[in-house]
Order: sequence, then C-alpha cells, then structure tokens
Amino acid sequence: METERAEGIVLRTQPVTESSLLVTWYTREAGKLKTLAKGARRPKGPFQGKLDLFYHDELLYLPSRRGDLHLLHECFLENPHAKLRESVELLTAASYACELVELATEREDVNAQVFELLAGVLGALKRGATLPVLLVWFEQKLLTAVGWAPQWERGTGVNKLLVSLATTSLAGVGRVRLTREQGRAARLALWRWWDEHVGRAPRTRAALDRQMRH
Repeated sequence: METERAEGIVLRTQPVTESSLLVTWYTREAGKLKTLAKGARRPKGPFQGKLDLFYHDELLYLPSRRGDLHLLHECFLENPHAKLRESVELLTAASYACELVELATEREDVNAQVFELLAGVLGALKRGATLPVLLVWFEQKLLTAVGWAPQWERGTGVNKLLVSLATTSLAGVGRVRLTREQGRAARLALWRWWDEHVGRAPRTRAALDRQMRH
C-alpha cells in the first residue's frame, strides 16, 4: 500500500502502549486525522522531537483498510511553535484553539479553511496578539467554517461587537480593543451559542476563563 502525504498540526497525543502514541492531527489535505505512531515514546524512536502539541509537520501515513486509525510512517517537523510553551497563558490559549478544532470537526472531513484558521491563530498567538479578541474572533470563524455560523441580532453592546468581529480579518484583529467586561460578555455569548449548537464544551474552557479574569 502506498503512503499518503499531508500537512498537519498536532491537536492531541495519547499514549497507547509503552512505546507508541495515538496522534490526532488537523491536516490541510485530509481534515481531522488519527494516526498510530509506533515507537514514538522510545527515547531514540523514529519520531523523536517531531510529535508534540501544536507541532506543524509534514506527515506520511499508511491508510487503514479497515477503519480510520492510520499508521504514521514518517514525519518532518516544519514548525514546533516553541514560543507557545513559554507561558501558561499562551499554552492555555493554544490548547483551547486546538480543542475547539477537534470538537467542531468530523474525522476526515476535508476543510482547508479550518486548517488555515488554526495555523493562523497559532501564529498570531506567537506574535503577541491580544488574547480575548483573538480567541473570540477564532471561535466565530471556526464555527462559520464548519457550518454553524452564529447569528447575532444587530443592535448595540455585545451583539454589535460580535457582528463586527465576524467580518474582521486576522490582520484586523490587532486593531480591536476590548475592556475586560466587553471581553467576558463576548466570550459568554459565544459559549452559549457553542453549547447550544455544538453541544460539547471544551475542557480547557474553565482554565481559559480563570486566566482571562486575572
């Protein structure tokens, strides 16, 4: 069987044996993808230094004939996003973005827009973007990309802010300023929409909320 190639970002890793990892990716070519990385936990294994949260890799995998767990054959590290591990704040925000993508997408449902959004938000986090604005922007854009575009009644206050952010580009996010109260109101409104339509609240949400309050 021939290998297939994809460009992917690691959403999650799970130990499955003493030597192997289950790796969940979001890829440009195949959408959300799960691979078994044999030997990845060995100190001198074939994937040493190439698999961790937020890593952006080129991967080669052997497609499964019986299911949706594929065998990772080889991968090449393109960007480890090391800066995202330099503070609890950045680590929490990046983890939250990755968990949103994992929850909002179906396995192997190709959506290059989701890949670009995730790559873009991780890059913006590294560059020091304002977290409350960036994450509200990202969550709205992600929901729209997967077919759950939030519908806000036009008016004043938080709805006006959310409507405005929904049409803002990533470059424009840096020009938006929110008070602490505005940021929290926007997050709560968006989270209510998420829970009603997606139905699976991310586990990292509570940690993010605590962080944003300080």
